[in-house]
Amino acid sequence: MIKKTLFIVITLLIAAGCASNQSTGENTTEDDVTKVLEQIFSGPDEELTRFYEEDDYEGVFDYYTDHFESFFTEEYMNQAVNTNLLGGFHQKAYGNEVNMEIGNRSIEQSEDTENAFDFVMQIDVSNGQSAEVSGRVNTNEEGKITRIHYIDTQSLMNAFDTAVETEEGLYEYDHSMLVSRTGDEVYQPMYPTVMPFEVDGVEIEPGVMEQKDTLLTFIFHAEKDETMELMTVKDGEITYQDLDTKEVSIGDQTGQYAGNEGGTQRLIWSDGSITYELKGDVEGLSKGDLITVAESFE
Repeated sequence: MIKKTLFIVITLLIAAGCASNQSTGENTTEDDVTKVLEQIFSGPDEELTRFYEEDDYEGVFDYYTDHFESFFTEEYMNQAVNTNLLGGFHQKAYGNEVNMEIGNRSIEQSEDTENAFDFVMQIDVSNGQSAEVSGRVNTNEEGKITRIHYIDTQSLMNAFDTAVETEEGLYEYDHSMLVSRTGDEVYQPMYPTVMPFEVDGVEIEPGVMEQKDTLLTFIFHAEKDETMELMTVKDGEITYQDLDTKEVSIGDQTGQYAGNEGGTQRLIWSDGSITYELKGDVEGLSKGDLITVAESFE
């Protein structure tokens, strides 16, 4: 199961701390490009895995800075971090408890673009799957990387998958990393342990102004652009008077259901001092499935 995506705070730390360094040694630009691609498409190694396990944000920051910063322009280093280009495959592999190794590879100077290298990488995953990723790396006249473009990464993302599907057609979700991410928040809501899709990442949006201590919103992302939104309110209510709702049972709780299968569906209920709203338009998601997701919260 996916354990997490890279913490937002890691991204902010790396983006804030990036500064330009110069590459050292006698390597050619092609050597540097090869080294960068090898680091992106292998691992995560023991050092990075330990940082993930310990939620060591500073360690992750230092790791990516030490391994990549000298090869990138300062501007593109910031961009690569903000788009999760450097850590995305490592996170996905770590979350599924697998590792990447590079098999056959081809990295050649582009025939039609100056200071560009075209690559094809075969990545072997420790679960027995393999995938091929191709793309292009652009550099400036000083040999610094200014852009990395992937042609298609979906086959590699699929190769990582170790999701467990339930009898109901839902997917088990390990929410432990989400619990860790919200450990410093004013309150900690419960989270689902099953979802209608394999979760590929979670955004956390705290409340603003007077709601900063009473509202947390979580956006769960799937690989195929589907999302589900979970709004949680501490010591407050979520208004649904303008919705056409039906009363439903959620375990021992009573909730309100709104929407229609095949469209946006909402489920609103309270547990203790926290009110929850689970909302999404997910293909194939039934009313019963949505209730099952809500009943899985712990």
